[in-house]
Amino acid sequence: VIALRVVIQQDINMKILLLCLIFVVIPSEEIQEFQNSNLQFSADVYKVISGKNTGNFLICPLSAQIVLSLATVGARENSAKQLSNSLHFPNDPVKIQNIFRNLNNHFDVAEPYQFSSANKIYLNDKCEIKSDYRDVAINTFKAGIENINFADTERATKLINQWVEEKTSNKIKDLVGKDTLRSDTFAILVNTLYFHGNWVHEFGASGDYKQDFYVSETETVPTNFMTQRNDFNYCYNEILRAEFLELPFVGDDVTMTIVLPKDRHGLKELETHISSVISPQSLKKLDSVITIPKFKMESTIDFKELLKELGVTEPFTKNANFIGITEERIYIDDVVQKTFIEINERGATAAAATKMSFIPVSMPRVFLTANHPFIYFLRHRSTGVFFIGRFSRP
Repeated sequence: VIALRVVIQQDINMKILLLCLIFVVIPSEEIQEFQNSNLQFSADVYKVISGKNTGNFLICPLSAQIVLSLATVGARENSAKQLSNSLHFPNDPVKIQNIFRNLNNHFDVAEPYQFSSANKIYLNDKCEIKSDYRDVAINTFKAGIENINFADTERATKLINQWVEEKTSNKIKDLVGKDTLRSDTFAILVNTLYFHGNWVHEFGASGDYKQDFYVSETETVPTNFMTQRNDFNYCYNEILRAEFLELPFVGDDVTMTIVLPKDRHGLKELETHISSVISPQSLKKLDSVITIPKFKMESTIDFKELLKELGVTEPFTKNANFIGITEERIYIDDVVQKTFIEINERGATAAAATKMSFIPVSMPRVFLTANHPFIYFLRHRSTGVFFIGRFSRP
């Protein structure tokens, strides 16, 4: 959610909250440029967060790119330059608009998985945005615009939260608190992204069991695991000293990759090479017995300090220039991302199911048991990584 707060002759604030998961397809002529920017931004964000966080987290870099770009196209001069550089996009609002015009044309496509994206601007009913920016928001970012009375914080909070819950299939609740809104709020920009997919090879309930997960050298936690035998794309990277296992979703466009350090406590070292970790690997389809934990995770990330470490400073000060949005003086007050994921027998964010699995007689070539901290990410075959997280404690 992005909230821009404005009062004449007073400080103006802008607050951003991002959420959920994303998957997109773009025309072939722009794929490489977009993949490169997404890969670099994903690595940058992961490096900063992993350096400050010792536990579980998950982030949606592409979601951040989308909602921050909605602000960037209204920024000018140094504010626009800093935002564009951090996102690894060209410092040109027209080029950014072209990228997202193509992206949004490919949301909500008919696929064997559920994917939806929605943008909305809740605008203070006493304020206005420029007509050019309104056109870009509606036609390029497919954003709905609704006037709202932020002085009635209870009603405004309810309206926004209900919309978010609807767009995320009730996975994100109470996103906006009453203390988030003020009567001088200029606008709240909301971006919701939701992905629900089933595995190509579902895990049977008969393969569920409990075993220890090695959190540290001195601590283990009994954890629910699921196991199966099938052909999966796999490789061991000797330089990174890590195993890569790719789990495909139905439709074959989206995969989840688990990156498991060879050493039980090798995650910290692996994370120093995150750019290489999320780069394409030389995977081979091999007969494999895999065992991974079932988990559900929510994460809230403060992107404001993160962006500052990526060189975004002026947009958070009174020197910020968002003249492309409004004649009023506004600046970004906060940037927060909230995400959710559930991994179980059927897939991601899906209900549990029962299925019988049979193990072939011949010996498998790969045994992978993810019973210590690992990195995981979701990737689309065209656009690259769109969701990434760390699992270090059940």
